Amino acid sequence: MKKFLFGTAGLLLIAASCSKNEVVEVNQDGNEIQFSVVANNATKAADIYCNNNKPSEFTVFAESSDDKTYIDGDKIVSSDGGNTWVNQSGTRFWPNELSVDFYAVVNGDIKWNVTAEGTAPASIKDFTVPTTVADQKDLLYSVKKGLAKGATEADPVGLNFRHALSQIVFQAKNTNENLHVEISGVRIVNVANKNTFTFPTADTDNELLVDDNHDGSFEGTNYADANWGTWNTLAPETGAAGKTIYPVSFDKVVVPGKNTNATVVNLTNNVAGEEFNTNALLLLPQTSNAWDPETVPAPGFDGNAGNGSYFLVDCAIYNIAGDEFDSANDTPLWGTTEEHQEAAIPVAINWEQGKKYIYTFIFGEGGGYDPEDPDPEDPDKPDPVLIPITFKVTVDDFVEVPAQNIDMDVL
Repeated sequence: MKKFLFGTAGLLLIAASCSKNEVVEVNQDGNEIQFSVVANNATKAADIYCNNNKPSEFTVFAESSDDKTYIDGDKIVSSDGGNTWVNQSGTRFWPNELSVDFYAVVNGDIKWNVTAEGTAPASIKDFTVPTTVADQKDLLYSVKKGLAKGATEADPVGLNFRHALSQIVFQAKNTNENLHVEISGVRIVNVANKNTFTFPTADTDNELLVDDNHDGSFEGTNYADANWGTWNTLAPETGAAGKTIYPVSFDKVVVPGKNTNATVVNLTNNVAGEEFNTNALLLLPQTSNAWDPETVPAPGFDGNAGNGSYFLVDCAIYNIAGDEFDSANDTPLWGTTEEHQEAAIPVAINWEQGKKYIYTFIFGEGGGYDPEDPDPEDPDKPDPVLIPITFKVTVDDFVEVPAQNIDMDVL
């Protein structure tokens, strides 16, 4: 019944450890340290940032070239949409004859890891993504290294922020004119919710390809050529990186059957003319295997990490008997308009940071599985949601009766 299509759509960090809190000489007569911010494009109400929707604040850390802490978590805020930035911790000045490495973060907490060999790269330890969509925040990071006192006050520290998470959205289309489909929610089952992020060792100032003017003219750097931080590798638990369930619900969306020309309908993706969607999921980059319905029994598999990942689509599917859908008389195949029912769809995951993944559920030729009841003909396997009606045709031979003799008497 449903297939899925994949589409793709990318702060600064660091606090030095307590052992590095020596005093650094500053140039009180020199230029004030100022900031300017760029945020690569993404998408989601006020919680997803881009150059048209910059964050209102970020936290900055810095280390001087003599390995001393220079800024330890100053909050930088903007009240004019990101045009000017003010350090709420007070004015900072450039040091004499030293360079400074800057690390910044939005919606994260930077950590320094001190070992016997010295300081390891800065990290965001055990970052956890909430299961509620409204509580998920766009995690941004930026690195700018080796800066020294500028010639004028017009030399702000330019911070280009990258997206550390993956964005997941859904849409649907109906390729079968004999089906009426309604969808009211999707759950992603068996994915990881917590991991540690390590900042890159190089600057993040090469902006990704973006279409700021929305006219098809892209400028910037290819994804593979950009500098990225890294998430720890998650050890799969027999086919999945975790066992968290991420739900997203929305008002009922109709994916009609008759005369639709298989038009794509947005579920949580952006609609035309809108830059953000409040129901876009922001999840950890990760990989996992798809749930295998041939080897895992259906009853009770919901949320079991050993079974691989899958979507649960809350929907109703009807057979359309006539020229248009008739809710009173057409037969429901799965769920009803009054009470939608979840159908399970296996999905293999390979999410990368800074990318938007668009999953399109295609209702057409059958598919999907019942997440609760087994197949009555094979109790060790899940029951399919839709089984296409097919025909095998045989034609009886004409039965030959004994010949009859007819006399052709002349009247």
